[in-house]
Amino acid sequence: MSSTVPSLPPSTSLPLNPNSIPVLPPTEEPDFYDENIILFWNKAAIDLNRLTNTLGGPGAAPTAGSRFLGILHIAINDAYFAVRPDPKNVNTTYLRPGATNAAFALPAAQGADDPLLAVSGAANTVLLALYTTASASVPRASTQALNLYLTQVVDRYRTQFGAALNTLSPSYRFGVAVGNAVLSLLNIPAGQPGFDQDSYRPQTGINETTLPLKFNSDPTNPVRIVPTDPNNPSGPVSSIEVFNSPFYGSTANRVAVQGSVNGVPNQHILADPPVGFGVNNVDEYQTALDEVIRLGGAPFQNTTRRSPRQTSSGYFWAYDGSNLIGNPIRLYNQIMRKIAVDRRPTTPLNSEECNADFARLFALANAAMADAGIFCWQEKYRFEFWRPLSGVRGETGPQGDPFFLTLGSPETNNNGISFKPPFPSYPSGHATFGASLFQTIRLYYKRRDNLAFADDGPDTISFEYVSDEENGVNRDLRVPYNPNQPIQEQLGTVRTRTVTKFSSLWEAIFDNAISRIYLGVHWGFDAFARSDVTNSPQPLPNGNTDFKPANDIRYTATGTRQDRPGQFFPIGGVPLGLGIANDIFQSNLQPTPAELQPSRR
Repeated sequence: MSSTVPSLPPSTSLPLNPNSIPVLPPTEEPDFYDENIILFWNKAAIDLNRLTNTLGGPGAAPTAGSRFLGILHIAINDAYFAVRPDPKNVNTTYLRPGATNAAFALPAAQGADDPLLAVSGAANTVLLALYTTASASVPRASTQALNLYLTQVVDRYRTQFGAALNTLSPSYRFGVAVGNAVLSLLNIPAGQPGFDQDSYRPQTGINETTLPLKFNSDPTNPVRIVPTDPNNPSGPVSSIEVFNSPFYGSTANRVAVQGSVNGVPNQHILADPPVGFGVNNVDEYQTALDEVIRLGGAPFQNTTRRSPRQTSSGYFWAYDGSNLIGNPIRLYNQIMRKIAVDRRPTTPLNSEECNADFARLFALANAAMADAGIFCWQEKYRFEFWRPLSGVRGETGPQGDPFFLTLGSPETNNNGISFKPPFPSYPSGHATFGASLFQTIRLYYKRRDNLAFADDGPDTISFEYVSDEENGVNRDLRVPYNPNQPIQEQLGTVRTRTVTKFSSLWEAIFDNAISRIYLGVHWGFDAFARSDVTNSPQPLPNGNTDFKPANDIRYTATGTRQDRPGQFFPIGGVPLGLGIANDIFQSNLQPTPAELQPSRR
């Protein structure tokens, strides 16, 4: 894999003690979840997600985090169902026995008969390769800490499952072979840009509509200060502009999409944003501008009308790569874990019924998020549309404010100020990832339990959750973060523990998407067409947008695209994510064919 600049290098942190890992704060998840082998290794992966974001290691960005989880759970899926095939032949392997193309071939089982060992061999192989491979851009101390964590995971396996990992057994060795085969197919090979920013610089200036609509650096955090030598944190420093994964969407191999939804070809691309390209819908843009000023501004600005509930929503879903929190892929997996356990097919969590159920659900959902990251970032860097912080400051009309500040993405467990994510706005990554995840879960349980709801309408799958951003533990620090000390002992303002309830996954899709407006990091059209989600373009007397009830929303609006004249495409990240989930679920988790992969020419 190519090296990568961490998406959000810690702004001020004390050095990590040698041969140690940062002290991870507790979550509210019950300990018994780890009785299940699929959840055990998923927990290891999402803990690595929050560790690598704390340490400046690999996989910190949402693009990388989603791909890493996709690779992991595809390998787990194949290791499990190769050893214990589904008698209904629904839960098939991603790699296939005897495939004519060797890249898509499942390794021979060679006497493997223990699904726990096979899953563990695949999972441990994948996580070691993704997180502990040495890289010039990653501090050796970070690589050592991540490796130490995985050593502790293997030790916990003995305690949890009553025996040490038998790494010489046929089942474990088969899992290793599966993990390596999936890595060979899906890991970013050397020589490709992958998640690197390389020589990318934003296109600034005036475009053909005479509006300065292009993405640019965060004016409140224009650079990050990092050690010139990653292995000498006390030595000289450099200032860098961080731009996340600018070439990833156009160069990375797709994971599981087949380019078809409901039998109709689907390229998983979007309509142009409302201004700056083939369309010039100034009213749509001005409405979004007014909305983000009202709902996304900093608390002290007299134009901000955001309610406490809306602020809580912004924080609930944030997970913007901060210390001990990780990126949103971790949150989406945390929520899926709770839903999966609540809806498990048998009471004993360590049953083979639960193993099979979780192996398939987590593979489908994480493959969907992996492809969501690819297509979302492809569109982001095609349009390079500016974020609201730049847009309001650069607005030349009466709504413009050169001193505008947003609530911003929180620097949780750090003493830095909030920021805007270091990549373009349209479409929203949260909206795309969240829609792909929750739609996959909806489709999975609809089929498994014969539930009666439309694929494009509300469901009855409710849940409640306490986000790590609002769990009464994590905080906004007033001192530099100390990775060697529990966060509970560090000085800062603790966010109140808040339980958030959702009546349906359809509601969660919408709330996740609009939460980014409340932070001021996204325009409304980054997530969806306004006509799909509002009753009126005019705000309510209290300053809120007149949103439809979530269960009344259908994402049907389309728009044109300058480079595809005469064709119509979805608007925003929600329909993009829904389409990706539908594609992968309907095609039953197969490798994307070669003809749909980018040429990279």
